[in-house]
Amino acid sequence: MDSDFVQWLRGLGRDQLTALLKHRLQSAAAGAYSLSRLAAVLDSPGAVESALQRLDAGCHEVLQALCVLDDGCTREQIEQVLGDSPELDRALRVLQDHGLIRPVPKGAIQLAAPLRRARTARLGRPVAKLLQPHLSNTVRGIAEALDLEPARRKADMVRSIEEYMQDPAKMTAELAKAPATAARLLDELVNDDSAFAPSFGAPPPKSPEVRWLRSRGFLIAPDHHLAYSGPFEVPREVGLVLRESQARPVLRPAPPKPPTTAVDPTEVDKAAALAATGFVDGVAGLLEHCTAHPIAMLQNGGVGVRVLKQLAKSLKTDQHEIRLWLETAAAGELLSLNDAGHLIPSNLADDWQAGTPAQRYVWLARTWWEQPAAAMFSKVVDKPEPAMLPRDSAFDQALRTDLVAEMADWEPGAALDEPDLIGEKLAWERPALYCCAPDLADPLQVSWTEAEAVGVIACGALSTLGRCVSDDEALLAAAAQLLPDAQETALLQADLSAVVAGTPSARLAATLNLMAEPEGRDTASTWRFSPESVRRAMDRGHSADDLLGRLAEIARADLPQPLEYLIKDVARRFGQLQVRTVQCCVLGEEPLLREVSANRTLRALSLQVLAPTVLASSRPKEETLAALRKAGYAPVSQDSSGTVVIERAVTDDRPPVLVAQPHYLDLRPSPPDEADLRELAEHLLAQPDGDARQEVLVNLVDNTPVRLGTVLAERTVGLSDLEVEHIRKAISTETEVEIEYRDQNGSCTTRVITPHIVAGDHLDAYCHLREEDRLFRLDRIRAVSPAPRRPRRR
Repeated sequence: MDSDFVQWLRGLGRDQLTALLKHRLQSAAAGAYSLSRLAAVLDSPGAVESALQRLDAGCHEVLQALCVLDDGCTREQIEQVLGDSPELDRALRVLQDHGLIRPVPKGAIQLAAPLRRARTARLGRPVAKLLQPHLSNTVRGIAEALDLEPARRKADMVRSIEEYMQDPAKMTAELAKAPATAARLLDELVNDDSAFAPSFGAPPPKSPEVRWLRSRGFLIAPDHHLAYSGPFEVPREVGLVLRESQARPVLRPAPPKPPTTAVDPTEVDKAAALAATGFVDGVAGLLEHCTAHPIAMLQNGGVGVRVLKQLAKSLKTDQHEIRLWLETAAAGELLSLNDAGHLIPSNLADDWQAGTPAQRYVWLARTWWEQPAAAMFSKVVDKPEPAMLPRDSAFDQALRTDLVAEMADWEPGAALDEPDLIGEKLAWERPALYCCAPDLADPLQVSWTEAEAVGVIACGALSTLGRCVSDDEALLAAAAQLLPDAQETALLQADLSAVVAGTPSARLAATLNLMAEPEGRDTASTWRFSPESVRRAMDRGHSADDLLGRLAEIARADLPQPLEYLIKDVARRFGQLQVRTVQCCVLGEEPLLREVSANRTLRALSLQVLAPTVLASSRPKEETLAALRKAGYAPVSQDSSGTVVIERAVTDDRPPVLVAQPHYLDLRPSPPDEADLRELAEHLLAQPDGDARQEVLVNLVDNTPVRLGTVLAERTVGLSDLEVEHIRKAISTETEVEIEYRDQNGSCTTRVITPHIVAGDHLDAYCHLREEDRLFRLDRIRAVSPAPRRPRRR
């Protein structure tokens, strides 16, 4: 652990440490025990990479120059590369506020530990570092090949080689002598990643071009044992000479605000309120549809495109909006699975329906805001995958957040004519995540379309709802002001239809859904009464008088005569036929059945006489047969056609098939506010620097007690001591941790896992995303942190 870093953190004081914690919130939670632990977290590779993703292009350009100049460079050296400007001052200040650089004695600047090892701008390490492990004879051979003055000490020879390679004129002259194949190979390496590993299709280590470059130190192995076999690395000084224009970044100021047009904020909010109402009504309509027609899921999970198109046709929208409604409802815990594996409304759906339009909107909007992946991605792909598949994309959530944050800085009513115009600004603000504006075109279109559908953006401008979307209380207040109140009455018409202008209240919707079929939802919602829908209400125990009374309570005027006649006519015919539940029938001669029905030992069967030769039993056929045999009778079993069934012993010890309940993303707790961070800073400054760690002994693969931390440290790559400790503690206590994991395709995802044990080079753990045990390769785990709490809705 870097003790100088700990003392630097302590020297910040409460206010500056609070500001640093605010910039590095993820690290604040993991390092909340002591300054030593906080320093270890802040300097871990995963935490540094996470911080880099939040830096703008100016900070990245300064950081690139710092890495090129190497750790310990001075402000004057930076100015020689980038010039002295207010933008340089700003970038250095931001980097220091994030804990990625810190001042050290003699005016030097020290980089965070992972950045000291970084090969920024795809440059190799300095020649002095590369030559350090090599023998004096190897260094002397390079000096002689470059026609340098002989020296007795290795350090003097290394210094001469370093000075030679820093001289562009000498390097250019020497490279002019290179064979064409050697010059071409060196140029390819410098413009790639400055590393050369002999492989199929590449020149072998003993080829003339490799030997020429190696003899002059233009290719150097990382160790003297590999001096002739490789792999090799191009020294940084050589790369700088060959890529002088690329190695000297120019500080680009932030792009200007994209051109906007002024729109009346009142009109923006009106359009947003209309979209928000449609969003709420769309999800409500989807839940009503699921109640009557549960949605089938694919065998491998998700809702198929064919079903999505059917839903879109039924609900009179497109499949993209259906995806948004489905995934928001699922993430908001409004959907669950029945025993057949079909989607139906969950228990929480009733609570949601009972809320006011504003409350329903806040529930959905906040759920959408926290979603990790965009639901409407199908707008920009040719063959979209099924909806509701597990997808974890920090990119989509970050873009959604950054888009709203950028527009929130503008004046109310400032509208963009085209969403693409903001792409350049967002790409400058987070180049590590967004790369460049052209790459943002499709994701930006998806995020913009979703924001419009939710009511966050309207008429090209950020609405009042959008300005409050990250705050529950403010969003509820804005929604209550903008969204219309729920309607308590309906217009009942002679054509047996009911029309509700606006959003129906839970009571009104329940009454109409009870005895009518929903037909459509838009600015007005319609239902239609039919003999089948009225009979369905009577099936649930409601009489004609009850139905007419409930309709009178919600009707704007008197009940239409056709509707009253319909209900009374259905009531007149209701119950003329009765259906009794019978588990099985007992057939026989009349005298024998009279005896059986009077037998007291068969009372549990509740035998009823249906006909002189037929008895009805309330118990299943198997239980009825067993009871009759126990009572001394000798019955035979028949199938539905009357054929005698020959009984055979059947053994089947297969386990029952269990239908797993769906697991949807829980909303994460709100980040700590300024007061919480200030209190945490005071707590950290009050703690001693020591960081005592309890030893954890576990039983590994061979069931012998060993230090798990040592095994993990040997088999993981790039994890800090603290991150290894998180895994070790999680294994011993069977608790959850959050990991960043790179799969075999190179994609990086965030997973919450419960580790079981280290099995060879893998971590055997339960994955909460996939809801099953998985093996994770230890060398692909990029970062580890405590798992966030997952609060449940009440």
